Amino acid sequence: MTLRAVFASLLLLASTLVEAKTVKTDTVIDGADPGVRLFVRSKMSDGQSRFTDDNIVLFVHGATYSSTPDFDLDYKDYSWADWMVDKGYVVYLFDKRNYGYSSREKAMDEPAANNKPVTRSYLAIRDIGTVVDYLRKKHNVKRITLIGWSWGATTAGMYTSLNSEKVKTLVLYAPAYALPTHTNLGSGSGSQNKRKPFEFNYALGAYRLSPKAANDARWDGEIPVDDKNQYREEGVRDAFALEALKTDPTSNARSPASLRAPNGVLEDSFMQATGRRIWNASSISVPTLVIGGDYDTWSYVEDRELLMRDLTNAPVKKNVLIKDATHFVLFEKHRFDFFNEIANFLKEQP
Repeated sequence: MTLRAVFASLLLLASTLVEAKTVKTDTVIDGADPGVRLFVRSKMSDGQSRFTDDNIVLFVHGATYSSTPDFDLDYKDYSWADWMVDKGYVVYLFDKRNYGYSSREKAMDEPAANNKPVTRSYLAIRDIGTVVDYLRKKHNVKRITLIGWSWGATTAGMYTSLNSEKVKTLVLYAPAYALPTHTNLGSGSGSQNKRKPFEFNYALGAYRLSPKAANDARWDGEIPVDDKNQYREEGVRDAFALEALKTDPTSNARSPASLRAPNGVLEDSFMQATGRRIWNASSISVPTLVIGGDYDTWSYVEDRELLMRDLTNAPVKKNVLIKDATHFVLFEKHRFDFFNEIANFLKEQP
C-alpha cells in the first residue's frame, strides 16, 4: 500500500470515528391526550451509560419552528445539541403537538379560519410533562434540565412553576413574560382585534403560514447594521429556513412554500402582553438562568427584568445579556459566548 493510500485510509477511519461519536435516535411516544403523538429525538455520545439528574437536558422549541431546525440544525457546526453532547450531556428535543414531526389535529388540515387557535400553552405544558416523565422513567432520574427558547421559555417556565420537583435547572432563553406594553405581541400588533382592543384577533384562526421570506425579514430586521454578515455567517439563514420547511409535509403544496404554525402561542402571548399573565415565576423553586440578546424583539430587556423580579423562590437566579445579538443568537457569531454562558451556569448548580 502506498503512503498516499495509507494516509487516505487514516483519514477515512478518523472521519468514521467522528461520525460515530454522537448517536442520534428518533422515536414517537404517546401524549397525555387521546390522539396526540410526540416526536422525541435523543443525542448522546456513543457508549453513553451514565444518566443522572445532572447530565440530562431537554430543549423546548418556540412559537413557529419545531425542535430539529432550532436545536439540531444540520449545517456545519450549528447543532447546539451536538455542542452539548460534546460537553458531556445527554440531549433530548421534542416537537409539541401540531408542530414538526408530532401529530397534527384535524384543525391543522382545514382552512385556518374554521377553528380557533390550536396548541395553547396549557396544552403545550402537558406535552412537556409527558416528555419529562418519559425521560425520568427511562433513565431512572428524579429531575432533568429544561432549556426553552422564545415561547419555549414561556412554556418551560410555566411547566416548572407547577412542577419544580421534576426540574434540576431551568434556562429561559429569550422569554416574553409580563410586559404589558409589548407592541410586537400585544396592543398595536396583528394579534389585536382593532374593533375590541382588549380582545385577541380570533380571525387569525387555528394556524398561520410561515414562508421563508417572513423569517428572513424578521431576522434581518433585528440586525441593526446593513451588512448582516457582521452578525451571522452567510448561508446559515437559508439553511435554517429550508430545514424548517422540511418539518411540515405540506410546505411544498403552497407557493411560496410555507409551514403551518399553530396560533395558540399568539393568543396566549397577546394576553400576557396586555396585562393578563398566564403564569407567575414566583412559583419556580429551581436555579434559573434568564438570557437573551440585546436586539431581540420578542423578549425585551424589560421582560427579563420582570422575570428576575418575580423569581423570588429560585435559590439561584441570573440574568445575562448577550451583546450584539438578536433573537437568533444561537445561529450568530456570538453563539459560542451564548452557549458557554449556559453551560457554565449548569455546571455551577449543585
